[in-house]
Amino acid sequence: MASLPNSAGAAGTEPIPRMTREQSRANTRDRLLAAARVAFARSGFHGASVEEIASEAGFSTGALYSNFEGKEDLFLVLMEREIDEHARELADAVRARPTVAERATGGARTWMSMIDREPDMLLLFMEFWAYGVRDPEVRPKVAARFAQMRRVLTTLIADGASEFDLELEMPAEQLAVAIDALADGIARQRLADPDAVPDELMGRVLAMLLGAAARPAGGTAPRSAR
Repeated sequence: MASLPNSAGAAGTEPIPRMTREQSRANTRDRLLAAARVAFARSGFHGASVEEIASEAGFSTGALYSNFEGKEDLFLVLMEREIDEHARELADAVRARPTVAERATGGARTWMSMIDREPDMLLLFMEFWAYGVRDPEVRPKVAARFAQMRRVLTTLIADGASEFDLELEMPAEQLAVAIDALADGIARQRLADPDAVPDELMGRVLAMLLGAAARPAGGTAPRSAR
């Protein structure tokens, strides 16, 4: 009986190239991170186990430990990736606006949509923040992840001041800290009591904050400050 043709060359199809070792490792890490996102959102940082995450990804715990130091390291990598994605989304929403006021409302609207779209991830970040600040060894790692967003905000503030001919009343880095704290507080209030936080609240407060923190450079009116 004749053997069946190899699937790689059947019907003239191109053979599927095998992944390199580096590609296979990257694929495994991506699958573990995707599984961790699901498991952490479902069970929380403390509730999710490495066994649960590995099973969700279709791997053994050995595969997890060969790619990450453990659950904490896995979470920190996931947190870094999530913050990067959120920061890019926020930056795109802000830079597309032609005035300071519209940038404030556009950025705030994007943040509010993130709160409503991904409440589990925000709660997870809050849970890990509470865990990290209690541990002197973990605290610097947590601080480094949260500093990612502040760096993005600092750049957006400095670029906006330059573009609209504004002088800031305080360093852009400090203003970024204040805006980041406002965003975190709004998120907590929205998650706890959605009816107490109107959709437009953060945009209005942010516009007021930016209006008070900047003045026309050299005494000239900003091009589009309002």
